[in-house]
Amino acid sequence: MTSNTLKKTLLKSHRATQINDSAFSEQVSGNHYKNLKIQPLTYCMANDFNACQTHITKYISRYNLKHKDKKKQIEDLEKAKHVIDMLIEEIKK
Repeated sequence: MTSNTLKKTLLKSHRATQINDSAFSEQVSGNHYKNLKIQPLTYCMANDFNACQTHITKYISRYNLKHKDKKKQIEDLEKAKHVIDMLIEEIKK
């Protein structure tokens, strides 16, 4: 499967979840996820990500969309970094 074909397939699948009666068609507070081609949660669920991977994806995806203030952007990146540190710690056990 070519890269373009894969992208088209993923977008088609994602758009199918965006029907009006779907919970994915609305966002409670803001629109930073709705404006993405694929919502982070949809991507994470499709790839069977664990909780840490999901949180990291969420923070990385939204840091510059949700916040215009650089301090708030850095806070989201620090949250992602913290979860990465927790994941590393868990793997090392």
